[in-house]
This record gives sequence, structure tokens and C-alpha cells, in this order.
Amino acid sequence: MKTRSDLDSSNGSAETGKAFSTHAVAEGPGASAVTLEGTRGITRATAAAPAGVRAIIVAGGSGSRFTGSFFPKQFVQVKGKPILAYVIETYQNLSLIDDIVLVINRRYEQLYYDIVDTYGFFKVRRIVPGGQTRQASAAAGLASAEPCEIIVMQDGVRPFTSARVIMEAVELARKVGGANVMVRTLDTIVESRDGFIERIPDRTYFYNGQAPQAFRYEILMEAHRRAELDGLTDASDDAQLVLRIGGRIGVVEGSYTNFKITTYEDFLFASALVEQQRREAEEGTW
Repeated sequence: MKTRSDLDSSNGSAETGKAFSTHAVAEGPGASAVTLEGTRGITRATAAAPAGVRAIIVAGGSGSRFTGSFFPKQFVQVKGKPILAYVIETYQNLSLIDDIVLVINRRYEQLYYDIVDTYGFFKVRRIVPGGQTRQASAAAGLASAEPCEIIVMQDGVRPFTSARVIMEAVELARKVGGANVMVRTLDTIVESRDGFIERIPDRTYFYNGQAPQAFRYEILMEAHRRAELDGLTDASDDAQLVLRIGGRIGVVEGSYTNFKITTYEDFLFASALVEQQRREAEEGTW
């Protein structure tokens, strides 16, 4: 079993990330103020955008009551494999993705290194402690990622994200600045206050947000910078931050199997789905 120091000292292995901070946006010769594609007149100083696609997997959750304990659900095994391993594996096997930043709960740090080592996830280049909120954890991961063209944000307990939606999200982010995988809401949406129904909106234009979300690197950096300057700390996801600075986010049609494991029922469904996928794979080998 490798420890963090073993991985950090080996060639081409995971590195411990740095904390999020806001530095001057213009650095080095040739930097200039430009208008960001996919935003409405937002400007910042930047050098020519580097190429590449990097994934940030936010997996710093601290508890999971559905297991009967507070053991984080990203480590719960579905048919003999940790939920987090399913998530990382998808990005590991996708040639589009250059490398991965893994945002963790420091209390369980060794467990993350064990997963990376056990499954040979060599694309995990940095392992970064998360913050007190989802926004702080995303910011820590973003600060640790090297500049690139596209950043893909993924949560660590959604094991059935497909390569298709990742690729479509990246392509759409290149075109318009941002992309969010989502599915149409099937249930009636009800707004309730003080124990009474306030209103029932038309669900025609309502979607359920999933993961991943993808953004041009400079747009997402600016969104987090502005949020920090404005004292915003509780954004539920990165799309919210990009929208508040005028960014455009396109819709990628997702799948209802791309669910986040939150409840015990989700866990049972995930187990059944993995079993079905394995049977289909075995039948396909004949």
C-alpha cells in the first residue's frame, strides 16, 4: 500500500495541491485584456489560452447515513468496487482528458491514495484537500489545476456518468463558454411555504442538473475570482457562479441513470445497474 509521500516522490504521480488564491490576472510578457468568449462583455487580462482538457473530481463529502454510519459514501463499495473508483475510471479511460485533480476530505486522505494506487489511475496528477463548502472545494481544485482550454467539473458519487456526455459537454463549452449535463424534470414541481402549496409552475422548461459541467478555463477562473471578491461562499455549483457574471451555459441532454448516490435506494439501484452491465458484457463476449 502506497502512502501520500510514496506517490508524491515518484515520477509522474499525484501531487498535493495548493490553496485557492486570487493573483493578478495579467502575468508575463504578451498578456493583454480580452473579452471572454461565452460571456457578455466581461474582460480580464490573460495570455493566450493553453490547450488541453482537465477534470476536477470533487469528492470531499464527509458522511453517508444510508450505510448506517458516517463513513463517506464515495468509499462505499458497489459490487466490490468503491463508488469513487467508478467515477475516476471513466475519466481515466477517456483520451480526451489529459489529467485529473482529485479534491478530497483530508480526514480520509489515505483512502483516496489507496484507490488511486489500487486501480492505477495515473491521470490523477494532484490530490487537493477540499474546503468547508462545495464552492470552496471546487475553488481549491481549480487553483491546483494547470491552465488549460477546458475544465470539467465532476462530483465523486455519480458513478454512471458516460463518456458521451463528457465529450458533448467539452465540445459545447468550447463553442459557448460553458455546458451543463441535465435531464428533463419528470415530476410535478411544487413550491411550498409554511406547510401550504404556494404555486405549481409549468415544468416544461425545468430540468434536473447533473454532472459534469464544463467551462472554458478563463471563464471559470473569473467566476470564482468574482465570487470571492463579492463574499459569496455558498454557491451550489459552478454554473451558478458563471451565470452570475454573465456567462452562457449550454444544455447537454443527460441520462436518468447518471444519478448521484445519496440514499440507500440509490445504492440498491446502482448495485442492480452494475450487475446488469456485467451480465450484458459477459453475454457480449460469446
